Amino acid sequence: MDRSVTGRIWRPGIAAVRAWTASRRTYQLLYLSDPETGTAAISQNEMCSELGASKPTVNRGFKELRECGLAWSLEDGLYQLHPLLTGGAVSSPVMPVPEIRAAEPGRFTEQRRARFAAQTANLAATG
Repeated sequence: MDRSVTGRIWRPGIAAVRAWTASRRTYQLLYLSDPETGTAAISQNEMCSELGASKPTVNRGFKELRECGLAWSLEDGLYQLHPLLTGGAVSSPVMPVPEIRAAEPGRFTEQRRARFAAQTANLAATG
């Protein structure tokens, strides 16, 4: 299964872009996700260690993912990724799935726009 950023994260649209420019959390969770359930089992301390980030930074990044509907916590250390990111995989067939919310254009700062442009300049076209 391809776990590359170009194959998994950019398809959902602007909400994924917002999460990506804010942090590397989505990529980390995608990399760790179980292909059968679309869940990622990782503790906050493990995320901090893997990303080289502080707990407040990890919490802020995950809060953004949750707010835009890309990932949510099922229990401590177990996260569900949105089915659009996992090819439809969910941990429970009757699970409520949040709508992915687009970012407000006003929230994009010039720095985020520049960072996004630099990141996408190296991506191959997906289709």
